[in-house]
Amino acid sequence: MSTITDIGTLISHHPDIHGSGAIIAGTSVTVRRIAIWYKQGLTAEEMPLASGI
Repeated sequence: MSTITDIGTLISHHPDIHGSGAIIAGTSVTVRRIAIWYKQGLTAEEMPLASGI
C-alpha cells in the first residue's frame, strides 16, 4: 500500500535562506538546485550526497 504525501508539506520558504526562495522543508537546499541535479542526471538517492545532507 502506498502513502500519499502532499507535496506542499515538502516545500517551504524562509526569509533568511536564499532570499526566501523555495526550499526543501527542513533544509537549505533550494528547489532550483534539485532541478539542476535532476537535469544533470542525478538520481533521488544521489541528491542527498551532493547536498551534504
